[in-house]
Amino acid sequence: MAGFGIRGVVEGFYGRPWTMRDRLDIVDFMGRHGFNLYIYAPKDDELHRFRWRESYDSRFVKAFSEIVEKGSNSGVDVGIAISPGLTVKYSSDEDLNTLVYKYLEFSKMGVKCFALFYDDIPFHLSHEEDRKAFSSLAQAQASFANQVYERLGDRLPSLKFIVCPTEYHGRAESNYVVTLGNQLCPEIQIMWTGPQVCSQFIPESDALKAKEVFRREVLYWDNYPVNDGSMIPELHIGPYVGRDPEIASHSTGLVLNPMNQAHASMIALGAAADFLIDPWGYDATTSWVNSIKREVPELVDEMLLLGEYNLLSPIHPEQSERPSKIVADFRRLKSHGRFEEAVSMILEESALIVRTAERLRENLRGQLLEEMALWIYEFEQWGKLLNLASGILEHRRFIFEETPERSKLELLNNRIDEAEDLMAALSRVRTLSGGSVFRELVAEILIRTKGLLSLKEGNWK
Repeated sequence: MAGFGIRGVVEGFYGRPWTMRDRLDIVDFMGRHGFNLYIYAPKDDELHRFRWRESYDSRFVKAFSEIVEKGSNSGVDVGIAISPGLTVKYSSDEDLNTLVYKYLEFSKMGVKCFALFYDDIPFHLSHEEDRKAFSSLAQAQASFANQVYERLGDRLPSLKFIVCPTEYHGRAESNYVVTLGNQLCPEIQIMWTGPQVCSQFIPESDALKAKEVFRREVLYWDNYPVNDGSMIPELHIGPYVGRDPEIASHSTGLVLNPMNQAHASMIALGAAADFLIDPWGYDATTSWVNSIKREVPELVDEMLLLGEYNLLSPIHPEQSERPSKIVADFRRLKSHGRFEEAVSMILEESALIVRTAERLRENLRGQLLEEMALWIYEFEQWGKLLNLASGILEHRRFIFEETPERSKLELLNNRIDEAEDLMAALSRVRTLSGGSVFRELVAEILIRTKGLLSLKEGNWK
């Protein structure tokens, strides 16, 4: 059975857009992994969204033309999206002409795929002229998009045209969706993110419902591995899961929205490429491991460990399994009287984390290291904190000596101070690595140890 017809990447995130060098690298990567469409649509490119009526300068045109050429040589169509919805007047001939002209400027660079994005704008008509001309937002958007499509079609015989609606996820049965599906030219493709903005699962039923109501197969915009908005502290380098292979039979394709970190995104994109090509034969773990092997063949074990500590994402919403298991095993061993074994396990994990972080920092190539440096740093700090916690647990036996030496208790207090200082430092970092399970464990160890010291020293109140 065939995979997805369109297998793509949409640079559609909020935050600092990629550099042109990043885009060249991504398009080259896409060509080597079976992707066939890249869409330029960074939300914080002002000429894409806020100042959409303005043309790009000659420097941008030259650089983007190189990306189009790279795509042509790599089997990847390079498309351009414009997001005029914040200020556009749907009834304005001037705005219509301005947008068509801007698209045609890109056609001179060799672009054949054009997208009109209405996402993330108010769900109402903002201009009095539009409220007089149209009965609803969907009617206005369909009319405007149809005219853009017709104008471009008169000039560009091989035109591909895509619309991202304002309502782009959910149950696909609102008046907006029905109206847009009925009134938009059937040749125009419609993007859809699934049940949620960032969907944990995309079942076959979602594709069937969207196809029915939009009156065409949708093009999935999959918001993974994107990490903008409140997800900024997360590093989405985990396996690609939760997509029913049957959606390939009821959609025109799927494009993934990557992270602000272009090269780190290649890990998840490389795994997802296998799904897009052969969704029914896809094995998420195998593809994830193979993707890491391709990107960092000399650091496979290290990247797998870092990935296990950074699973938290919309498609992996639970705490990362490995640190959760470490904490659960520690508590189990401790409750069964195997205290030394429990402490040893924590110590071994802390050493593995520190050693892994050191190897990543010393051996990752430039751009990948730059993009992941904050996560590697915090990962290493958790390893150091676990080391301090295991030392505190080992030295807690001093408390139970009949007459402990003062120096031993001072040593324990010093360890506690070091751990609390590091805990405080970790509260100021900007990333989430491993979730919160270690923080809770170490905090409990510190509090219980201080309580025992207070009792021993007779100053518990």
